[in-house]
Amino acid sequence: MVKWIPYFIHMTSLVFWLKAESQRISRLTNWQIFTIFSALVYVLAVSYLTLAPTSYAFSGVQQVAPIMFGNVPMNLVPFLSSSIDYYQNILMLMPFGVYLTLLRPHWRPKNIFLAGLFVSTGIEFLQFILDWFINLSRWVDINDIITNTLGVLVGWTIMQVLKKTKLNKLIRKFTIDFKLLN
Repeated sequence: MVKWIPYFIHMTSLVFWLKAESQRISRLTNWQIFTIFSALVYVLAVSYLTLAPTSYAFSGVQQVAPIMFGNVPMNLVPFLSSSIDYYQNILMLMPFGVYLTLLRPHWRPKNIFLAGLFVSTGIEFLQFILDWFINLSRWVDINDIITNTLGVLVGWTIMQVLKKTKLNKLIRKFTIDFKLLN
Protein backbone atom coordinates (compact mmCIF):
# COMPACT_ATOMS: atom_id res chain seq x y z
CA MET A 1 0.00 0.00 0.00
CA VAL A 2 2.85 2.40 0.77
CA LYS A 3 4.01 2.10 -2.86
CA TRP A 4 0.76 3.77 -3.99
CA ILE A 5 1.28 6.89 -1.85
CA PRO A 6 3.26 8.85 -4.51
CA TYR A 7 0.54 8.21 -7.09
CA PHE A 8 -2.21 9.30 -4.69
CA ILE A 9 -0.22 12.43 -3.78
CA HIS A 10 0.02 13.25 -7.47
CA MET A 11 -3.71 12.73 -7.98
CA THR A 12 -4.49 14.90 -4.97
CA SER A 13 -2.20 17.69 -6.19
CA LEU A 14 -4.06 17.74 -9.52
CA VAL A 15 -7.37 18.11 -7.68
CA PHE A 16 -5.95 21.03 -5.67
CA TRP A 17 -4.62 22.65 -8.84
CA LEU A 18 -8.02 22.28 -10.48
CA LYS A 19 -9.71 23.92 -7.50
CA ALA A 20 -7.16 26.76 -7.42
CA GLU A 21 -7.63 27.43 -11.13
CA SER A 22 -11.42 26.99 -11.16
CA GLN A 23 -12.10 30.71 -11.58
CA ARG A 24 -9.84 30.97 -14.63
CA ILE A 25 -11.18 27.70 -16.03
CA SER A 26 -14.75 29.00 -15.73
CA ARG A 27 -13.90 31.65 -18.35
CA LEU A 28 -12.99 29.03 -20.95
CA THR A 29 -15.14 27.69 -23.76
CA ASN A 30 -16.41 24.12 -23.62
CA TRP A 31 -13.77 23.17 -26.22
CA GLN A 32 -11.02 24.58 -24.00
CA ILE A 33 -12.44 22.93 -20.88
CA PHE A 34 -12.29 19.65 -22.79
CA THR A 35 -8.59 20.35 -23.43
CA ILE A 36 -7.96 20.91 -19.70
CA PHE A 37 -9.83 17.83 -18.51
CA SER A 38 -8.46 15.53 -21.19
CA ALA A 39 -4.95 16.79 -20.35
CA LEU A 40 -5.56 15.96 -16.67
CA VAL A 41 -6.75 12.45 -17.58
CA TYR A 42 -3.66 12.07 -19.76
CA VAL A 43 -1.35 13.21 -16.93
CA LEU A 44 -2.99 10.71 -14.57
CA ALA A 45 -2.53 7.92 -17.13
CA VAL A 46 1.16 8.75 -17.63
CA SER A 47 1.58 9.01 -13.87
CA TYR A 48 0.03 5.59 -13.46
CA LEU A 49 2.20 4.07 -16.20
CA THR A 50 5.41 5.55 -14.82
CA LEU A 51 5.01 6.00 -11.06
CA ALA A 52 2.43 3.51 -9.80
CA PRO A 53 3.65 0.16 -8.51
CA THR A 54 2.99 -2.27 -11.32
CA SER A 55 4.55 -5.53 -12.30
CA TYR A 56 3.77 -5.48 -16.00
CA ALA A 57 6.35 -5.40 -18.74
CA PHE A 58 5.06 -4.72 -22.22
CA SER A 59 8.25 -5.87 -23.90
CA GLY A 60 9.26 -8.91 -21.90
CA VAL A 61 12.73 -9.55 -20.49
CA GLN A 62 15.25 -6.71 -20.47
CA GLN A 63 18.10 -7.22 -22.93
CA VAL A 64 20.59 -5.04 -21.03
CA ALA A 65 22.37 -5.94 -17.80
CA PRO A 66 21.64 -3.10 -15.41
CA ILE A 67 24.08 -1.09 -13.38
CA MET A 68 22.83 -1.43 -9.81
CA PHE A 69 22.78 1.63 -7.57
CA GLY A 70 21.73 0.10 -4.30
CA ASN A 71 18.52 -1.70 -5.22
CA VAL A 72 17.83 0.52 -8.25
CA PRO A 73 18.54 -0.99 -11.70
CA MET A 74 19.85 1.60 -14.15
CA ASN A 75 20.82 1.68 -17.81
CA LEU A 76 23.08 4.64 -18.56
CA VAL A 77 24.22 3.54 -22.04
CA PRO A 78 21.88 4.74 -24.78
CA PHE A 79 20.59 2.32 -27.40
CA LEU A 80 22.76 -0.59 -26.34
CA SER A 81 20.03 -2.90 -27.57
CA SER A 82 16.82 -2.49 -29.49
CA SER A 83 13.52 -2.64 -27.70
CA ILE A 84 9.84 -2.10 -28.37
CA ASP A 85 9.96 0.14 -25.27
CA TYR A 86 11.44 2.86 -27.47
CA TYR A 87 8.30 3.06 -29.57
CA GLN A 88 6.03 2.76 -26.56
CA ASN A 89 7.79 5.68 -24.88
CA ILE A 90 7.50 7.80 -28.01
CA LEU A 91 3.78 7.00 -28.22
CA MET A 92 3.25 7.65 -24.51
CA LEU A 93 4.65 11.20 -24.66
CA MET A 94 3.35 12.24 -28.10
CA PRO A 95 0.10 13.55 -26.55
CA PHE A 96 2.20 15.75 -24.27
CA GLY A 97 3.55 17.47 -27.38
CA VAL A 98 -0.03 17.90 -28.60
CA TYR A 99 -1.10 19.40 -25.26
CA LEU A 100 1.88 21.74 -25.25
CA THR A 101 0.69 23.02 -28.63
CA LEU A 102 -2.80 23.60 -27.23
CA LEU A 103 -1.77 24.99 -23.83
CA ARG A 104 1.37 26.90 -24.80
CA PRO A 105 0.68 28.04 -28.38
CA HIS A 106 3.49 30.62 -28.42
CA TRP A 107 6.28 28.27 -27.38
CA ARG A 108 9.10 27.73 -29.83
CA PRO A 109 10.75 24.36 -30.60
CA LYS A 110 13.48 25.02 -28.00
CA ASN A 111 10.83 25.41 -25.26
CA ILE A 112 9.06 22.23 -26.40
CA PHE A 113 12.34 20.31 -26.38
CA LEU A 114 13.25 21.59 -22.91
CA ALA A 115 9.76 20.79 -21.54
CA GLY A 116 9.99 17.27 -22.96
CA LEU A 117 13.50 16.80 -21.55
CA PHE A 118 12.45 18.19 -18.15
CA VAL A 119 9.37 15.94 -17.88
CA SER A 120 11.26 12.86 -19.13
CA THR A 121 14.14 13.44 -16.73
CA GLY A 122 11.66 14.16 -13.94
CA ILE A 123 9.91 10.84 -14.51
CA GLU A 124 13.19 8.94 -14.39
CA PHE A 125 14.35 10.87 -11.32
CA LEU A 126 11.09 10.12 -9.50
CA GLN A 127 11.37 6.46 -10.48
CA PHE A 128 14.90 6.42 -9.05
CA ILE A 129 13.85 8.08 -5.78
CA LEU A 130 10.77 5.87 -5.40
CA ASP A 131 12.74 2.74 -6.24
CA TRP A 132 15.42 3.72 -3.74
CA PHE A 133 13.01 4.40 -0.87
CA ILE A 134 10.02 2.11 -1.45
CA ASN A 135 11.34 -0.43 -3.98
CA LEU A 136 8.95 0.49 -6.80
CA SER A 137 10.67 -2.06 -9.09
CA ARG A 138 11.31 0.34 -11.97
CA TRP A 139 14.32 0.74 -14.22
CA VAL A 140 16.00 4.10 -14.59
CA ASP A 141 16.93 4.22 -18.26
CA ILE A 142 18.61 6.88 -20.39
CA ASN A 143 16.72 5.50 -23.38
CA ASP A 144 13.46 6.49 -21.70
CA ILE A 145 14.62 10.09 -21.42
CA ILE A 146 15.67 10.18 -25.08
CA THR A 147 12.58 8.45 -26.47
CA ASN A 148 10.12 10.31 -24.23
CA THR A 149 11.62 13.63 -25.31
CA LEU A 150 11.43 12.50 -28.93
CA GLY A 151 7.75 11.63 -28.41
CA VAL A 152 7.02 15.16 -27.19
CA LEU A 153 8.75 16.61 -30.26
CA VAL A 154 6.87 14.27 -32.60
CA GLY A 155 3.51 15.21 -31.06
CA TRP A 156 4.31 18.92 -31.32
CA THR A 157 5.53 18.53 -34.92
CA ILE A 158 2.35 16.71 -35.94
CA MET A 159 0.31 19.57 -34.52
CA GLN A 160 2.42 22.14 -36.39
CA VAL A 161 1.73 20.30 -39.64
CA LEU A 162 -2.00 20.00 -38.85
CA LYS A 163 -2.18 23.72 -38.06
CA LYS A 164 -1.24 24.37 -41.70
CA THR A 165 -4.27 22.44 -42.94
CA LYS A 166 -8.00 23.02 -42.81
CA LEU A 167 -7.96 21.52 -39.31
CA ASN A 168 -6.39 24.73 -37.96
CA LYS A 169 -9.82 26.24 -37.31
CA LEU A 170 -10.76 23.24 -35.14
CA ILE A 171 -7.38 23.22 -33.38
CA ARG A 172 -7.82 26.89 -32.44
CA LYS A 173 -11.09 26.02 -30.66
CA PHE A 174 -9.19 23.70 -28.32
CA THR A 175 -6.24 26.08 -27.84
CA ILE A 176 -5.91 28.09 -24.63
CA ASP A 177 -3.83 31.25 -24.52
CA PHE A 178 -3.16 31.65 -20.80
CA LYS A 179 -1.68 35.09 -21.40
CA LEU A 180 -5.17 36.32 -22.23
CA LEU A 181 -6.72 34.75 -19.09
CA ASN A 182 -4.74 36.77 -16.55
